[in-house]
Amino acid sequence: MATSTSFLGALRGLPGRIGQILLSPRDALERVDREGGGLTDALWLIALGSVTFRFAQLLEALLGLTEPAGGALFRVVAPAADELVGAAWVVLPAAVVITLLAGARRDSSRDVELGATCYVPYFAVRAVFRAIDAVAGARSLPPLVPELAAGAAALPAFIHAVLIARNRTGAFPAPVIVQPQRRAFVAGLALAALASVGLAGNAVWASRHLPSLLPIRHGQVAPTFTLERADGKPGHVALAELRGQVVVLDFWATWCPPCLAMLPTMHELDAEWGPRGVTFVGVNSDGGIEPEALKAFLREHDVPYPVVLDEGEVNRLYKVRALPQLIVVGKDGTIRKTFLGFTRKGAIASALEEALAGP
Repeated sequence: MATSTSFLGALRGLPGRIGQILLSPRDALERVDREGGGLTDALWLIALGSVTFRFAQLLEALLGLTEPAGGALFRVVAPAADELVGAAWVVLPAAVVITLLAGARRDSSRDVELGATCYVPYFAVRAVFRAIDAVAGARSLPPLVPELAAGAAALPAFIHAVLIARNRTGAFPAPVIVQPQRRAFVAGLALAALASVGLAGNAVWASRHLPSLLPIRHGQVAPTFTLERADGKPGHVALAELRGQVVVLDFWATWCPPCLAMLPTMHELDAEWGPRGVTFVGVNSDGGIEPEALKAFLREHDVPYPVVLDEGEVNRLYKVRALPQLIVVGKDGTIRKTFLGFTRKGAIASALEEALAGP
């Protein structure tokens, strides 16, 4: 019960703490250096950004849970993971530099808290641009502009953080820590309101584009396509010509570590299931890779099944949002199973067994 009360109290105080960082960064950073909490508050902002500014991505993932797809949970956590990665690019470098510049007074745990606090103004300025983009329904400025503006906003907090870390000492009276005041609370609520604008804009966009967010359905006829082979062998791959066979479409890219990790598994599956009537087709989704570079990669990894190069059209047809993605197409040309992310060989084999037994 006490833990619950403490949690709710910390959450209620979040707007005031965030607002203090925006309005009185030195006071806020001194508070964080002594009491901590900077990393926790940054995590709250990451959660806020995941729900509001990545609403369409989150909704698409949740809609995907209605269909049987291995690794569907991976898509649900992807919005938060993307937001977390973006924050890490701010927090970790800031914390490292603060530690280096603190000299003999470095304290790694407190330096991380200070680095995390620098994320607040960065998030706030980016939130302005993200809210504008959400309302407009499209990106209004080149990506570099919001990033530079957000970085400039975080710079004063970072400078204060370095000075505070360098001046840590027990030889002088502790500074008076100014707690968040009413105007800081209002500033924190204003940031929450800005995020709400982003949520509303993204919700409107999602409602207008709902069909594009719906997942590929089990039993749906697989969208047909015809693409030239990109593995150095003549000919093309047309899905319609493979009707009557079980087909595994492997959407992958050379820059995707899980895709590369699955290559040995895919080779084994092709050797074991190819003779039983399963056709494997690799759909390269690099986007812009030079044909000769792709051919060299395929030769180096000795990919045994046909590979085609997709410039985005087939990915769009199959609503591929993350790689790798495997789609099992039944002998009747309908979707039988979808796998997202790195997948165990046994799970794929089980789906192939079912597909061969079906129509």
